[in-house]
Amino acid sequence: MRKHLIPALMLTLMTTLTCCEKKPAEINPLLVRWDTPYGIPPFDKIRPEHYRPAVEEGIARHKAEIDSIVGNPAAPSFENVIAALDRSGRLLADTYLTFSLVAAADNNDTLQRIDMEISPLVAAHDDDIRMNEKLFDKVEAVYEARNASSLTPEQIRLTEKTYDRFVRAGARLTPRKKEELRRINEELTTLGIRFANNMLAENRDFALVLDTLPDLNGLPESVVDAAAAEAKARGLKGKWAFTLSKPSFIPFMTYAERRDLREKLYNGYLSRGDNGNEHDNNQIVADIVRLRTEKAHLLDYPSYAAFVLDDKIARTPENVYALLDKLWGPSLELAGRELEEMRAIKAKETGGDSTFAAWDWWYYAEKVRKDKYALDEETLKPYFSLENVRTGAFRLANRLWGLTFRPVSVPLYHEECLAYEVLDKDDSHLGILIFDFFPRPGKQAGAWCGAYREEHYGADGERVAPIVTIVCNFTRPNGSTPALLNPDETQTLFHEFGHALHNLLARNRYVGTGMDRVERDFVELPSQIMENWAMEPPMLKSYAKHYQTGEIIPDRLIRKIRDSRYFNQGFATTELLAAALIDMDIHSAEEYAPVDLAAFEREALYTRRGMLPQIAPRYRYPYFGHIFNGDGYSAGYYSYIWAEVLDKDAFGAFVESGDIFDPELARSFRKHILESGSSQDGMTLFRRFRGKEPDPTALMVARGLIEAPADSTAATTAQAAAATPDAVSARPGMPLMPDE
Repeated sequence: MRKHLIPALMLTLMTTLTCCEKKPAEINPLLVRWDTPYGIPPFDKIRPEHYRPAVEEGIARHKAEIDSIVGNPAAPSFENVIAALDRSGRLLADTYLTFSLVAAADNNDTLQRIDMEISPLVAAHDDDIRMNEKLFDKVEAVYEARNASSLTPEQIRLTEKTYDRFVRAGARLTPRKKEELRRINEELTTLGIRFANNMLAENRDFALVLDTLPDLNGLPESVVDAAAAEAKARGLKGKWAFTLSKPSFIPFMTYAERRDLREKLYNGYLSRGDNGNEHDNNQIVADIVRLRTEKAHLLDYPSYAAFVLDDKIARTPENVYALLDKLWGPSLELAGRELEEMRAIKAKETGGDSTFAAWDWWYYAEKVRKDKYALDEETLKPYFSLENVRTGAFRLANRLWGLTFRPVSVPLYHEECLAYEVLDKDDSHLGILIFDFFPRPGKQAGAWCGAYREEHYGADGERVAPIVTIVCNFTRPNGSTPALLNPDETQTLFHEFGHALHNLLARNRYVGTGMDRVERDFVELPSQIMENWAMEPPMLKSYAKHYQTGEIIPDRLIRKIRDSRYFNQGFATTELLAAALIDMDIHSAEEYAPVDLAAFEREALYTRRGMLPQIAPRYRYPYFGHIFNGDGYSAGYYSYIWAEVLDKDAFGAFVESGDIFDPELARSFRKHILESGSSQDGMTLFRRFRGKEPDPTALMVARGLIEAPADSTAATTAQAAAATPDAVSARPGMPLMPDE
């Protein structure tokens, strides 16, 4: 680039001399020091055209930093190689994280085009680093001498993880194979973006539009009002529009009396990305699977699942299948009993017709809940306003760890977002937490937690606080009625809040031992354990208050929640396991062969494993964003159930203590789990907190798959819960589709 510098300067000077009124060049806000409160991205100044130049400049600066490490004549050491690598690339990381998180939460055609331009550049740059032979030689030299050096345990861990990342990225490959891997990575990046854009379009474009009142029979008034608002936003005033977003889809499937309309909406959901149109994902999925298999073979792994799991807690596909298979039979058996219960109700209502389809499950499951437990979700929702639930999560963090959440005014990417400064018990600054709660056309489905800036320590030794975001798709407020959550949405907020706490409380000296390197099958422990607290009576009484009267949720409703804790768990567990199984199945193949994805699903689940035809996997391949929208959970969706073994066992420690807010246990959980990041492997951290290996029995008892053995920890936990009036030890269990 230097050869263009002098002509460029001459041209600038000539232009200045001949045009004294020329406006000064615009400053890219991403490329100057973010002089914003708490160092938050300057959202109020960023425009789409700023992203690509900032990413390109970030890549250029990062390359210069890498060149400096490679060209350093001093002998390779932890400080001049591993730590220097860990500190490098901050501009690129901050810029690309900002773009990626905004693109997920507030996308549009312009950002999609930019994504297709810059993400392959970033992927190629990462390959340039990991496949740099001279750099790897230095990394390897430090790695080989790590145990003979005076390094701390965290520094040894960082050295080992850095070395492993290089090897897993192809550092040891021949030049020809490196080029092949570069091509594969570039294609995978582009395919992942196309998959996500197709999903966004499919979710956005589908609507079940109704125009007569009888079509709405059975639907609660709040659901009808929300559908009217959706129709009006689509230019269909006077009609009602139901979409595939969770706040619209689930209530319609649960309450709509018109079976044919439930079928239409359900099939709209089930066929996303599988409609043979311009947004069809079948070929994209096939290409991703083919390329991942090729990548695994290049790196000397028999399958992509074997490659992914090699640095996770599970270690091997066989270990994953062992857990999934252990749970599959009991889950299927329980789901079968649930089905027969619902068949009986349907037959009674229809004069003997017990024909039952997948689009009947939500509708008749709700009837079972009302009939068997006298519990109506619409009766619960007024006690779970979004503001109260958020307050409940804040109070839990305050009670366990003394945290305070203070509203702050900072630049944000959307007017609906809210921001809080998070303070520790000594009022020291821990970080910033941003909430983005409601669905909109440019937002991906589901709920997630991310960080615009990860916790780390600067070269001066000072902690750099994280900037964390929680993004959800909850039911919007409607008129004077606030956003009201159902129990599942309530636990979703607590779940993502757990991820946020994991980020906010992290105390890792290096980025490479921080949150970004936590094993995927361990990272869900801090999030899922929070769900346990959400429905405990002392917690409910602290935040579940009627939005109109201020009445604390009465004991009779808490008892009903307790009594229904195993409700529909057969379905919930089966559809989760089914998604985990088809993820493992397609990524465990040792040779790629073109397949009909729908036929592959049918054979894997219904023919081979005997799944009930009335249940679909939580995700089908054409819309399985966890595993095909990037690489986050590929061969890793099992992580949710794997981590649930950990969270049920870990929460058992609090129940066994007789105080679910036990301060000593809370301090231990913070120290060993929340603050530790990836400074040690996940199982080591779990054992430090729990003092033993995890026991899957607690999970199976919590999901109602088995009775608690009399001599087990799960039995002790269950007995302690039963001895507490109105105790609740498990989620209510409604289906979690469409989103985790």
